[in-house]
Amino acid sequence: MEFKARDEDLDDTILSQPLVSLPIRYTFLCKVYRARITLGGFQITDNGFQAFYTRFEALRQIAVPKCGGATQDCTYRRLVDIIELLRTPGSSRADIKTVVSNRFTRLPISPLIDLAASLLSLVFVSGPVAAISYEDPVIWDDTMILGRPMQFGQVSLIETIFRPPSGTDSVKLPQSFTAAHVEKIGGIQVRWTHNLADHLLLRDDDTRLMLYHHVSVLQLQDRADSILPAGLAEETIRTISLLMPPSLGKANAWFQQEQRKHRLDASVGQCDRLNSSERQIDNFHFWRERLVLLKRTYDEAEPRSLSQLWWDDRKKTQWLTFWVAVLVFFMTIFFGVIQSVASIVQAWASVKALRTQS
Repeated sequence: MEFKARDEDLDDTILSQPLVSLPIRYTFLCKVYRARITLGGFQITDNGFQAFYTRFEALRQIAVPKCGGATQDCTYRRLVDIIELLRTPGSSRADIKTVVSNRFTRLPISPLIDLAASLLSLVFVSGPVAAISYEDPVIWDDTMILGRPMQFGQVSLIETIFRPPSGTDSVKLPQSFTAAHVEKIGGIQVRWTHNLADHLLLRDDDTRLMLYHHVSVLQLQDRADSILPAGLAEETIRTISLLMPPSLGKANAWFQQEQRKHRLDASVGQCDRLNSSERQIDNFHFWRERLVLLKRTYDEAEPRSLSQLWWDDRKKTQWLTFWVAVLVFFMTIFFGVIQSVASIVQAWASVKALRTQS
């Protein structure tokens, strides 16, 4: 079924109202990311991009109260217009604020710019004076541009966030290196994030791992006009596939449980499974440093419970030796008990026989 995205659908919908209508949701997504997708494709992708709209709804509810008395002027069309301005190469935050204030005189500038930038960049963005209280936002200074520089010397916020590290540290990434094992064996709790800047970040003394799960939106970033650095979206999807490998074309059982519990992006299960050559650390540039740190933290983690000991087969010889020893220990106890019971029964039978004879 084809459905053409229409601007007029966004003109009449104010930002204080959640997007409920399927056609308007479809139109809004197409406008935000210049997506070329049919309505049918939209409907079958994560049940209508449900994870994306969960993230957007959280951002919208933070932004709307900051709009004050100008709520009626804050329409979805105006938000899309600001997103288009953010795509302009070389435009700083101050430039965008000037254009918006001149073109839309009654709009609250900073909250809408922060909301638009957070949608377009997939990162929680806030101005120097935080107009929107996002959790751990990236601060966007007025002199800095958001996306692509237009001239030498300009500083891009997105390129600063996702600049590939210069380190050359190397680790092996075996098939067993998955989010499920990181949690079950390494004791590192997985926490899901809507903020791409937090992906693969270890927090709370390396006891929590942040994972970004919005594969559906990442797949829309392959256009040449995306403000993300070339290759970032594709590499992020590969890290998700590395840590949550699909099983027989479906999401693995661990992620299915997480998806139902936290309403995560169902498209994670449709990622291609990485082969051994694709799992080489040299194939990762943007996320290499965080992957190396995560793998080393995981390797250094020692089991602290019987369940972790059971799952921990990273050192197969030691694992087998330990559980064989446990088996021998319990078998020794088992047969010792049997022998003791047999001796007691035999002694009881002997006493009974003597009493019968007497």
